[in-house]
Amino acid sequence: MSKCIEHREFIPVAEVPAEIPEGIAAKYYVRWPGDFHEITQDNIKRIMKKLRGGDWMDIYLYHEDDEEGDYLDLETDGTLYNLSYGEDMGQIWWSTYDPEYIDSDEETDIPHSDGQSIIFRETTTADKEAVMTAIEYFIHTGKLWDGIPWMKSWQEWVEE
Repeated sequence: MSKCIEHREFIPVAEVPAEIPEGIAAKYYVRWPGDFHEITQDNIKRIMKKLRGGDWMDIYLYHEDDEEGDYLDLETDGTLYNLSYGEDMGQIWWSTYDPEYIDSDEETDIPHSDGQSIIFRETTTADKEAVMTAIEYFIHTGKLWDGIPWMKSWQEWVEE
């Protein structure tokens, strides 16, 4: 018989967070329901303006124009921000977190773009500027920004 063990690791903010370089690594975005759009040097500023201004409350960023790879996802209500990263087809999950709400079942009022998922308070932050910088960093590098704390979660099946 096997059982599932849930793991969590907390990655703190780096002493000196990485700066945003040039280039584009996350080449596509989508806002659900919707189609994939290419990210170019010309539209990065427009994307970030829409997010910072609150015109867009969700966005998914991908390396490829399919739903098969890793992605960064923002869901917000304009006050709290849920920024998450699905790695290895969602087998490993990274998210922002609030240390005061770890292991809390408190739900937020953030509407998820899929129309059904619940966003819990523990996976949110109120630090809008850090979230926006993390999104822009991901667009340019395809990697998670070390200037925001991350909670890494994954499951492991073990034999009893």
